[in-house]
Amino acid sequence: MENQPQSEKYHLSQLPRLGTLHTPCSQKLKPQTGLLREQGTPARWFNNHLLCHKNKHNTEVNPQKMKRHNAFFATLLLCVMPLLGTAQTQFHNLSLDDAITLAKKENKLVFIDFYTDWCGPCKNMARQVFPQKKVGDFLNSKFVCLKLNAEKEGKELATKYNVKAYPTYVVLDTNAQPRMHASGAMNADEFIYKVEMEINPNNAPERMKRLYDAGKHTPELINNYAFYLLGHQQEEEGFKVVNNYFKTLSPKDRLKAENAFIFTRYTLNLNDEKGLFMTQNLDRFDLKSRSLIKARTQMLFRNAVYQYFSGYMWKEKKYNETDYLQLKKQIETLQLHKDYPYAPMFALIESRVKDNDLTFLSCCNREYNNLDPNDRTLLILNLTRLFDTQDKTTLKQLSAFIRSHLAEMDAKTIIYAGQILSEIEQ
Repeated sequence: MENQPQSEKYHLSQLPRLGTLHTPCSQKLKPQTGLLREQGTPARWFNNHLLCHKNKHNTEVNPQKMKRHNAFFATLLLCVMPLLGTAQTQFHNLSLDDAITLAKKENKLVFIDFYTDWCGPCKNMARQVFPQKKVGDFLNSKFVCLKLNAEKEGKELATKYNVKAYPTYVVLDTNAQPRMHASGAMNADEFIYKVEMEINPNNAPERMKRLYDAGKHTPELINNYAFYLLGHQQEEEGFKVVNNYFKTLSPKDRLKAENAFIFTRYTLNLNDEKGLFMTQNLDRFDLKSRSLIKARTQMLFRNAVYQYFSGYMWKEKKYNETDYLQLKKQIETLQLHKDYPYAPMFALIESRVKDNDLTFLSCCNREYNNLDPNDRTLLILNLTRLFDTQDKTTLKQLSAFIRSHLAEMDAKTIIYAGQILSEIEQ
């Protein structure tokens, strides 16, 4: 993060407490913390408040009350666990030698997912990525897959293949030689792209660097080389490759579908050169990529709104009325509000700034069902930041608000709600 170009940075605490797990856990992080990353971006890190949910109110834990909480949510989760899905990826219960024998027979490679019991990003991959059909179809067709606990049955192999963070994915050929070594959780499309890219001999890092240094700056090479650099902790170099390429393109060439990756993968800031060009030319991009560009723009604006909606701007006393209204106007000018329910978020942001806790809580009750389901989860997850209070009456009403909406929550939100209730009802 220290080497990342200034235009690509966020302050860690300004991002909401919600996202897709991406950063690998290392031994140094165990078991105090994990990290989350903004969905769909190659390098955007922020603290995981889910893995280490601290007691902000410094109250003593009542064992009997905690026991009732645990029993209640254990029962509730039994009802929703089937919603979490089952694995599409076929992980074999084989030794490495047997996996290699099978790989030879089926003309495949061996894929190993190294995980640990305490690793949050590992659990995210197991619950949200490996169960997806497209991931299972991809892995099952090309690999004999193994899933090994790096601190138990897979400890020896983890040492042999230099596994130091989790999750780590190692691809071996049928001579047990590494073809790929990558770490961190990611979404399904990014995972498939990364594995495909790294096992392709045309994308060997030495070859890509040689071609890049020779000036062969094709869109495919720029995309693959930058993705490789970012995935191997060379963020400054990766963004430099993309930014320099962007600057060499004419406005007409920037709009071509072959260059859409600049915006859909490597544009993280609405106010840098790439972000400004994207928002100023939304309706001029090639039709083949226009929907993807608009989706990326929508995501970046939502993330900008989340800085306010999550309570960060209010809590850190960084709320600026002019900046907020300008952001709101941009969303309306680009007509992004027609495709996403921003209105309830705006209502909650504005209520939090001007109203007391109880009035704001009334607004939460009024707007909750108008929010996008993901934003409902975000609201629940940030309640203890949005209500910085030890007032028992307020906490009691806050608890009642959460409990009144439990029946409408999905499995993920119920888990978060349980953590919040355990904190505020102690």
